[in-house]
Amino acid sequence: MFRFQNGIQFCFLLLVQTSFLFAEPVADPTGTKQEEPKPYSSPMKEKGLDPEFNRHMFVEPALSKHSATSSQFWLNDVLRFGLYLRPRQEIRYNLDFNASDKGYVDRTLQTSSLYFLFDPSPYVQAKVTLQDARVWGGESPASSGDIRANFFSNSADIYSRNQTNAVSLNQTGVREAFILLNKLPLQSKLQVGRQIWSYGDQRMIGGGNWTVNGLSFDGARLMFNYETVKLHFFMARPYWTQSGPNGVASANDPKLNSSANGTDTTLVGTYNSFTIPDWVTLDLYTLGVVRKWKKNTTNPITGLPESSPDDPLATNRSRQNQNLVTSGFRITNRTKGNFLPEGKAWDFTWESAFQSGTSGRRIQDPYLKGYLPNEWDNYKTEREKYTGQMHVFQTGYTFFKKLRLGGQILYASGDKNRSDASLSTFQTLANPRFGVIPYFNSVAGISENINAQNLYSKSVSLTYASESYGEFQITYFQNDKAEKQDAWYAISGVANSTASIGERNPYPVSSDKGSTENYSNQSYSSPYALGKRIYTEVDVTWHGQINDFVSLWLGVGYLQAGDAVRNYRNSKIQYNATTQSFEWNQNYLQGRNQLAKEAYMAYAQINAAF
Repeated sequence: MFRFQNGIQFCFLLLVQTSFLFAEPVADPTGTKQEEPKPYSSPMKEKGLDPEFNRHMFVEPALSKHSATSSQFWLNDVLRFGLYLRPRQEIRYNLDFNASDKGYVDRTLQTSSLYFLFDPSPYVQAKVTLQDARVWGGESPASSGDIRANFFSNSADIYSRNQTNAVSLNQTGVREAFILLNKLPLQSKLQVGRQIWSYGDQRMIGGGNWTVNGLSFDGARLMFNYETVKLHFFMARPYWTQSGPNGVASANDPKLNSSANGTDTTLVGTYNSFTIPDWVTLDLYTLGVVRKWKKNTTNPITGLPESSPDDPLATNRSRQNQNLVTSGFRITNRTKGNFLPEGKAWDFTWESAFQSGTSGRRIQDPYLKGYLPNEWDNYKTEREKYTGQMHVFQTGYTFFKKLRLGGQILYASGDKNRSDASLSTFQTLANPRFGVIPYFNSVAGISENINAQNLYSKSVSLTYASESYGEFQITYFQNDKAEKQDAWYAISGVANSTASIGERNPYPVSSDKGSTENYSNQSYSSPYALGKRIYTEVDVTWHGQINDFVSLWLGVGYLQAGDAVRNYRNSKIQYNATTQSFEWNQNYLQGRNQLAKEAYMAYAQINAAF
C-alpha cells in the first residue's frame, strides 16, 4: 500500500511538471518584452589585437598594424587564428676576417607560425602559437632503401630515440601557450605559461624575433596596467635541468644528455613605465639572474668557466650561486608602442643600465695564484663582483615627414684586468640585442657580428620613407673596444673563440693563442699593440609592402677590419703565460689565421602576416 501511494505521488508530480513545459507563456503585466542578454564578443574583433598577443612576429609597423586589425580571420566572436611565414635567404662572407678560412655561408632559413587566440570572456584569454624553424634542405634523409635517400644524402643524420648528445634538427614546437587572467584585484592581470616578453627597445628583454626560432619565456607575469602607469613583475626559468614523470624529459637534464652542461637558472624582475601622453615615457627596471653553480662547466652567457679547477669551494653548490642584478632606466618621447612620435620631427631615447651582484667565484691574490697554485687561503681571497654598465643615446630628426637623419652612441663597458675581483664587462641577459624598427639594426649593424659587451659604437643613418616605394636606409657604424685589454664578443654574448679572434679565458695557458686581450693589464705580456677599432660597417637596407599582407626586405652590409683585428692577425710573436716568455706565433709561421680585411653579408626576406 505504501509503494502504491508513492507511485501515485510520483505520477502526479510528473504531470504537473509536464504541464508547465507545454503551457502558454504568461504575458508580462508591464507589456514590455524581456530581452535576452547578448552573447559575449571579443572587443579585439573590432578594435584589433592587443600588442601582447602579437609578439611572435618581426615585421614593420604598417604590416603589423594591418595584421592586428584585420577582422576576416576571426572564426567567430571569440576565436581567431593567424599565420606568419618568413623565408629568408642570406649570404655571409668572412665575418671572422680570416684569410685562411673565409667562412662563406649561403643558406635559406624559414620561420612558420600558426596561432589560435581564445577570448571567451572579459576575465580570461589564452593563446597557443605553433612554430616551425628550419634551414632549407635540413630535414632528415629518407629511410635506407628508399630511392629518395640519394637525393637527401647531404642532410642531417637520423638519431635514435635514446641517443645522448644528439644534434637537434629543425625545430617544430610550441612557441607560446599561456593563459591570461583579467580583472583581478586592483585591475591586475596574471599571465602564466610559455610567453614572449618585449620591453623598451628589447635590449634587455625581448622576443629575439629576427632569429629563425626566437625566444620564449616559461614563467608568470603580474601586470598592473593603467592609463599612464604600467607596473610589471615577472619570473621565468630560462634553463632548468629537471625532468618530469612518465618520460617527460628535459633536454637540459645531465642524466639524459651529457652535453647539457648548464645550471638551473631563474630570471626575476620588474619593469615599470610612467608616461606623460604625447611627451615622454620613463621606464625603470630591475632584472635579476640567479644561477646555481656546477663544478667545471662553462657559463653560456659569459663563456667563462663556472669555477677554477683548484677552487675548494666548487663542490659546495649552496655557496656558489651567481647573482647578477641589472638596474636601469630608459627615457624616450616615443610614447605610443615605441613608434616615432606623431606630429613631431625630433625623437630621442636614452637608456642606462648598471650591474651589481657576485659571480660566485672567489679571486685569489694574483701573486699566490701564479707562484703558489696549491696554496689557498680564504682570508686572502674576495668575491668577484659585477660592475658593468651600458649607456645608449639615440636621436633623430625627420624632415618633410619622409627624410630622417639619425644617430646613436652605445657604450657597454669592458674589463681592463680580469685578474682582480671586479668583473667590469657588461653582461647581456637572455636576449641578444638587435633593437626594433626604426632601430632594427641598432646594436652594430645587420651583420649581427658583435654584441653589446666591451663595445663603444657610434653610428649615423639616413632614412627615406616613401608611400609608393617603401623605406630606404643607409647606416654607418664605427665599432671600437671600450677597453683594449678585453675581447670582442659575438651577438650571442660569447667571446670570439681561439679559432677566430679572441678567447676570454680567465686562466691563461699556452694554448690561448687567439686572444686579442691582455688578461692582467701588464704591458710586458702584449707581443703587439692592442688596437681599439674592431671594424666599421656600412649597411644599405630597404623594406616595403607588396600588398596588405606581405612585405619584402632587402639588405647588404660591408665590413672592414680595424687595428684590433689587424694587429692580432699580423702578429709574428705571442706571449706564453705558462713560461712567461715570448715565442713565435705558430699560426703566422704556418700561414694560418692571417688577416683578410673585408667582409660582407646580404639578405632577402619575405614576411607574410595574416
